[in-house]
Amino acid sequence: MDDEMTTREAMMRWNRGWLFTLVWCAIAFGHASPAAAEVLGGVSACALIEGVPGASHPLRVQPTLKPLFASLDLAAGDRQKNLRVLERIERLLGPLYDDAEKAFARPPQKDGVAPAFKPQAARAFLERWVFAANAPLRIGRDRFEPAAGLASAMMLAACRGERRPIAINLGRRLSGPQAMAQRAFAALLLLEADRRDEALELVPELGDEGFLAPFVAAELASDAAERERLHALAGRHVQTPDQETAWRTQTRRFDVKKATP
Repeated sequence: MDDEMTTREAMMRWNRGWLFTLVWCAIAFGHASPAAAEVLGGVSACALIEGVPGASHPLRVQPTLKPLFASLDLAAGDRQKNLRVLERIERLLGPLYDDAEKAFARPPQKDGVAPAFKPQAARAFLERWVFAANAPLRIGRDRFEPAAGLASAMMLAACRGERRPIAINLGRRLSGPQAMAQRAFAALLLLEADRRDEALELVPELGDEGFLAPFVAAELASDAAERERLHALAGRHVQTPDQETAWRTQTRRFDVKKATP
């Protein structure tokens, strides 16, 4: 692949400071609606997030991220601890976006002529912070985005910190097939907040991998046969007790629908 074209494409997809916009725009607390308890059987929506890196994931051993994941593991249901983790991740990403701006910067034009593009700094940035196995960033549709696993960690911290709008906005803005789990979680939180129409907008980009995407899609499906197909698919991916509880609750509700004329 041509180095210049690779770095030019990355430059075109970068948008400085977008994460800060998410944080400052989503200042309202997110709260579960009474209907959410019926959908999930009393399970916290936060417990259903997927994509948080496991113990052996490269992001877990990345020097700057290792202490953040350790803090997230210890935060559990402590709202303030989760918010501190979210803030620390934000502080980590902010300078990386600044570094990207410098790496992709061009000298000003002289006499209307743009200087030759020199990709060395941009290439070095990409190799360290985007293309490495434990890189915290990835190239999204039109900007640099947090790596999918890091995004899940941020969404989990936001959810447990009662800042659900932050988690929703982040999940909505992530792009590409690597972010389907995060979009599914955003859709779940929208359902929880009685924002069904907005959740429906995400369905075409949910896919059907894992538990949560088909679970949420089943919840939103209007066709009975498709609803049953997605529900069965979610059941084949149940891995945790919370997923089991949510899935069995959905089974009972769907059974009632089938029995209702």
